Amino acid sequence: MADDFPRDRAHIHLRNNGIREAYRRPNQLIHAPPLPARDRASHAAALTQSIEQAVESARQQIAARDPQLSVGTPGFYLEIDLPMSGRAALDQLADRRQHMELVAVHEPTQPGAPITASVFLPQSAQAYYLRKVEAYRDVDTDRGRPRNEPLVSRMETVRLATARSLFTDHDDLFPQAADEQVWWEVWLRDGRRENFEHIAEALNITLRTHAVRFPERVVMLALASTAMLDRMIAHSDVVAELRRAKDTPSFFMGLGGAEQRDWSDELLGRVRPPQ
Repeated sequence: MADDFPRDRAHIHLRNNGIREAYRRPNQLIHAPPLPARDRASHAAALTQSIEQAVESARQQIAARDPQLSVGTPGFYLEIDLPMSGRAALDQLADRRQHMELVAVHEPTQPGAPITASVFLPQSAQAYYLRKVEAYRDVDTDRGRPRNEPLVSRMETVRLATARSLFTDHDDLFPQAADEQVWWEVWLRDGRRENFEHIAEALNITLRTHAVRFPERVVMLALASTAMLDRMIAHSDVVAELRRAKDTPSFFMGLGGAEQRDWSDELLGRVRPPQ
């Protein structure tokens, strides 16, 4: 798309059509959603248990990696549940200084269901959430509140992520059988295309050569099963998000003029005006 056309067109400049003014803050009070009411000790204990289990599963996953498949920064993906009122914590889930990245957010489809967010953590940051919870449990701020409360109080549970965790399309579009091969939109993390192509070849995943580029993502089409994608996610840091590839009108766009006219006439013959 963007690669197919040169960007050598002059820009359009509209002059003398507005007035420049200094920014003025809106005169309104913005109320942040209240934090969930938590029993500090029991919430910290429950979160500590789920984080420790998730990290231990991640350690086992890394130890079992096939050297022929592993690419990228050693690490793992965690899936974190947040209440609907906890959306403000999404920006606090990943620390860029530790090379963590929030990669996918799955919106709830049922009332009362949680938001699920997936984060990539390099191995060097595996204790990040445990340290946050420990400080929440043991340390008070100057105002007498638990440290890290805006983040930790909004975290419900943590688990090791899978391909399903990174799927942000409608739930009904996710394949039911682990061995069913379908076309996916694979949204890649920045700078990971070469590693993605390497591990896809090793897993016998068919790729379309064309890619769509965004500022922090590259999107490619891949024919794979969820079992294949689970192995990819367990062995690499390349995937940010997964969606089902949608049908396009490319078949009709590739037809000649006469053939397009035949298809149009056939469609017109089936159209009936409303009574």
